[in-house]
Amino acid sequence: MSKKLNFDFSTFRSGLLMGMADAVPGVSGGTIALILGIYNKLIFSLAEFLNFFKERFPSKRFPNFLNSFQFLATLGIGMLVSYYVITKVLVGSEGEEGLLLKSSTAPFIFALFFGLVLSSVKEPWQRVENRTFSRYVLCLIAFILVLLYTNLSLDNEGGNLLLIASGALALTAMLLPGISGALVLLTLGQYTTVANAVHDSEFSIILYFLCGGLLGLFTFVPLMNFLLLNYREDVMSVLTGLMIGSLATLWPWKESYDTKGVSPNLGLNEVFEDFEILSIVGTTFFGFLGFGLYLALKSLEKDID
Repeated sequence: MSKKLNFDFSTFRSGLLMGMADAVPGVSGGTIALILGIYNKLIFSLAEFLNFFKERFPSKRFPNFLNSFQFLATLGIGMLVSYYVITKVLVGSEGEEGLLLKSSTAPFIFALFFGLVLSSVKEPWQRVENRTFSRYVLCLIAFILVLLYTNLSLDNEGGNLLLIASGALALTAMLLPGISGALVLLTLGQYTTVANAVHDSEFSIILYFLCGGLLGLFTFVPLMNFLLLNYREDVMSVLTGLMIGSLATLWPWKESYDTKGVSPNLGLNEVFEDFEILSIVGTTFFGFLGFGLYLALKSLEKDID
């Protein structure tokens, strides 16, 4: 008997929220999945989906494959819709800068997501029941690695090969709380390239990017699935460090706001010198709004553990 596919609005809504996060450099869709309580289901569904093809379509696994496909397709549609809309607002169109590129509005956007990520750091850490010294070390190492990565400056020349590499790294990063796929694209100089390709239907660029993404998924998802099943608390310790480290990217006050790379953060003394008091107060207010957004997301949480 064939199973009827149903549209799950709550999964679609989760996809909308994840796509919104993936459009912002410094925020990860994996963070949103963790807050909503669907992170494990996401990884396990991806693993089930990929295993069905790796094992050459075994009939005994078809029901699980169908469930995974329904979940991932609904989630993916939501992500694509919100990614398209949000990048249009943040990046803008040709000749018109988006909110994330204007010094008058960018601090508010960064502050909103800074507050959200800061509030949600406890999500993976509270899943670590046995907080041994080694897990504190794992958290610290992950934190340091994110800070080192954030300060990388890479050449953005490479054509289609760079697009494939960008897809592999960015789509893999989108699954890790604390590692932003948009930040990966920003570091590689491909953020506006990919966003504009989606807006302008440049299918050749999208195809190369997705080929890289599939390569990343086929290598990363089985590993992550194995780690979650066998080393869950170690994984959550690492994710905590990744999320704390990502806060450096989301610091609202920067030297400049563009898509050529991650601009250095300003210290508090420089903030008070370069920004008006009203702007600083407004930015801080948006940081608290980020905390409110976290509480709103928690109210939507689906407990699937």
